[in-house]
Amino acid sequence: MSHRWMFDVLTDLEAYARHNGLPQLARKLSEAAGQAVHEMATVPVTERVERQPPVQSRAE
Repeated sequence: MSHRWMFDVLTDLEAYARHNGLPQLARKLSEAAGQAVHEMATVPVTERVERQPPVQSRAE
């Protein structure tokens, strides 16, 4: 699973904040998106793989 959803959410929240008179929040959300880009660029690809929850066995 990609991290694209996270940027979509941050962008939506930033737009909402800007349109509703919350400029400081909008700025912080923009900074958060920038920080996410920075961190993801420094994490090796092998560590970016989403970990799946363990499969639970059924009690029989």
